[in-house]
Amino acid sequence: MAVLAHAKKMSVARALLVMPLVMHEATVRYMGRGNVAIREAAALVANKPDLFANFNLRFQEGLAVTVNAIQLIVEAGYVKFDGGLILLQPLNIDKSFGHRAQRIAKASSHIAAVLESPVDELYLNFRVQL
Repeated sequence: MAVLAHAKKMSVARALLVMPLVMHEATVRYMGRGNVAIREAAALVANKPDLFANFNLRFQEGLAVTVNAIQLIVEAGYVKFDGGLILLQPLNIDKSFGHRAQRIAKASSHIAAVLESPVDELYLNFRVQL
């Protein structure tokens, strides 16, 4: 939801890439730094290949959870599904969500920017095997 709050609208193909990014502590830590200037997936993968060494495994193992999470936020009324995900109601992430959620929220603007790359390039650069 934090990433979608920056994108406002996101295709399902892009949304499926969010969970493997935000559930990886090293990625969240790196993307949450204020001095990160990388905006394209190819540059990020080239500069920080260690963040993507096992991305395909994270993607495959978390696919069911990701789909369930998407269904949950649609049913809860935070997001509308209309060929893609459209943010209806942002979620205000504060201290009550915990430190991890706050770190993810802090990294979410950089993650959203990276996910603006063309979808086929994202899947190719992140080495997702379909």
